[in-house]
Amino acid sequence: MLREDSEYRIISLVFKDTQASTRMAKLQLKGNRTDELFNCVIWQEALEKTPKNVLKTGNIIKIKKYEHNENYNNYILYSLELVREESIGLCDAEKKDLLGKIYELIESFEHVKLKKAVLKVIVENEELYTLTPASEKIHHNYTGGLMQHTWECINIAKVLFGAIYTDVNRELVIAGCIVHDLGKMFEYVFDGETGAIARDAEFEKIWINHIHWGFSWANQNDLPELAHIIASHHGIKEWKALVEPETPEAFLVHYIDNISSKLGAVNIKDFERCSEEQLKLF
Repeated sequence: MLREDSEYRIISLVFKDTQASTRMAKLQLKGNRTDELFNCVIWQEALEKTPKNVLKTGNIIKIKKYEHNENYNNYILYSLELVREESIGLCDAEKKDLLGKIYELIESFEHVKLKKAVLKVIVENEELYTLTPASEKIHHNYTGGLMQHTWECINIAKVLFGAIYTDVNRELVIAGCIVHDLGKMFEYVFDGETGAIARDAEFEKIWINHIHWGFSWANQNDLPELAHIIASHHGIKEWKALVEPETPEAFLVHYIDNISSKLGAVNIKDFERCSEEQLKLF
């Protein structure tokens, strides 16, 4: 049960327009001392009274007044108090460092067509690429999250290469780690001030999700093996994969992605360690 004056962390945040043409915020809170999650809404009247810096992903807040909505099993928040303002993701230096490492790795590809296609799509969308989160709630849901998820996948792949006997195309696996989620650059709308993440409705009308976009992009660049990796990286159709993995490289990328998404930086709280130099990038 949500408690007044207890401290909570904002795990995810989305601003939406209602059918009545008013504004609302949907947020998920986590107890600062427990793992309990609370789904909450703030309607326009309360939203207008809430200082902008209070509603930011990662912030620690106190609830001063709320109401429990039994029909939807959520909480309507009327008054909030900021306890501590947090970063919404990687700092500029960290983003620049990661981007440089990813570029350097792509430049090392021997497959000319593959290198050209991957470089082109990232260079053309570089600013968006460095800002994009890797998910809305589950993992790496902060600015620079897509790059950090990508770099984790690359390093997990390098460890696995030394532990398996199956002959795999390592360059193709690394490319799969880099591009499997690139469509999220266009799937998500990310607010660089508040950390709020929403899905782009127009993108969904055309592409459905990032997997369809990536599958199409790879095929347009005549990279069918990479297209299969992207199409199958969610593993099974129940998890929105277009197909299930059928090649060693596709199986590897699926499991690598799963490891990073399950055990990687789960949410914004990891950045508390940045100031203490405890958050180490590979």
